[in-house]
Amino acid sequence: MIKILVGMPVLDNIEMTRACVQSLYRSTDLDKMDLDVSVVIIDNGSKDDIAALIKEESRVGRFPTYYVRNPENLGVAIAWNQILRFAPSNVPGSALCYDYYVITNNDVLFGPDWLQPMVEVMECDERIGWVAALENGSPVMEELIEAHSNTKRYRINPNKPYSSENILESVKRVYEKWGGHESFCRLVKDSDLPLFIQRMRSAVCFMLRPAMVRQIGFFDEDFSPVGISEDLEYFLRIEGVISPPWITDDYPAKGKWKYGLCGRSVIHHNWCMTRQGPGFDGRRWDREKEKNWRAKFGRSKKYYTKKFLA
Repeated sequence: MIKILVGMPVLDNIEMTRACVQSLYRSTDLDKMDLDVSVVIIDNGSKDDIAALIKEESRVGRFPTYYVRNPENLGVAIAWNQILRFAPSNVPGSALCYDYYVITNNDVLFGPDWLQPMVEVMECDERIGWVAALENGSPVMEELIEAHSNTKRYRINPNKPYSSENILESVKRVYEKWGGHESFCRLVKDSDLPLFIQRMRSAVCFMLRPAMVRQIGFFDEDFSPVGISEDLEYFLRIEGVISPPWITDDYPAKGKWKYGLCGRSVIHHNWCMTRQGPGFDGRRWDREKEKNWRAKFGRSKKYYTKKFLA
């Protein structure tokens, strides 16, 4: 049996979270693989009553669902690390006690049978450390690019009240051309994309191998809660462009960890609604991230991205 923990950081946006959790329970198939799935919600100091939502939804949920509340927003990196360090009270041991970890945004809707193909990727090559689901916008199919354009066109205004029903109606309009989101996902899954598309990056819904985390470390928690673009920093670590002192001497001499996209796992991403809401200034947040990055590394993210792509 393969033990999987699906972790989801949440900061308000209760209706988006409701739609995401319902989609997770509905679309996580287990018929092909012997998977033992658990879910943990990390509430990063929400004003919304996320605890009540999880209690309500988990009554009809298919998997054990745990809830952890932070008294304030600690930032995405700490929340991601809390997922990797999570263990239920009845499971002895320390961090990384599951076989694989999935970390997902709460502005995601899952396509049919999204999880099992990601596990298949991990099981086929022990050097794959990070695999992410395809999403609207993934640059591997014209249809995914078109769906991303539709998402921008039909997205919910985060500054106005909305319900999970509004969200689902928005998604319906995005994929209407293909007969709905599930039909669109099947179209992508039935294409000729490989199971694993190497060296393509995404941090919206991704699976991690614990062995990689043990070797090159947890996510960077500096400058909480704004952070430093932690996903980019981690990919730079994988590539060996950035080498924190705790990385063992045998990396990358024995071969770098592999990362990429799963060509059989498809999700819908609601285009940057994880953190948005009334009063949120996304441009200021991005400026703070850049400032923090320069303070830590002495050069811009653009400079390091070029080195990454070289």
